[in-house]
Amino acid sequence: MQKIKQLIREYRALLLFVFLLIFFRTAYADWSPVPTSSMEPTILPGDVLWIDKTHYGPSLPFLNKRLLTWGHPERGDIITFIPPHEDILYVKRVMAIAGDSIRIEGNDIYVNGVQLEQSLVESNDSELIGSEIIAGTEHAFKISKDRRLPYVGRTILVPENKLFVMGDFRNNSADSRVWGFVDENNVLGKVSAVAVSFSSERQGLSRLAISIQ
Repeated sequence: MQKIKQLIREYRALLLFVFLLIFFRTAYADWSPVPTSSMEPTILPGDVLWIDKTHYGPSLPFLNKRLLTWGHPERGDIITFIPPHEDILYVKRVMAIAGDSIRIEGNDIYVNGVQLEQSLVESNDSELIGSEIIAGTEHAFKISKDRRLPYVGRTILVPENKLFVMGDFRNNSADSRVWGFVDENNVLGKVSAVAVSFSSERQGLSRLAISIQ
């Protein structure tokens, strides 16, 4: 016991730092690297996301568990969460919330019977970049011309305490079209920015503090 007390005295500054770091990552914000392209062009592989935990409630950074809930994801939010089929962290965009109906026909998306407004931004031989408005906020999406879009072809009702999520890279994303709904209790935070990027597609100052929609 005496040795333990001595160690605590010697390393109290380090222990305090570790405690404050864990508290910060639990209650306020966390960060997470992005390994895949499923959210292009909004988020790129190599981006490190800034995850705001003040929107929905605190969660443990290492155990990926929600502690409290005081807010709910809204349509258009980009969230980090644990999906229903495996215990790893995903990042996708909320397309429909509990009580909504959603229908997907190719890249046409209908939420509660209303088609989301879309427009073409850029097109080349290999891909298409578009713009889409959901809940009054505009964001980009991407389609690869050499891949088929996942087929849904029916109207889906989102149950209580569930979310329907999709990647912005519409035909290069495993999401609710494949494995179903996300449980709200498994949502860990809202992505508010790219804190720093190691992607070769971002240059200079565009690698730091990138606000995203």
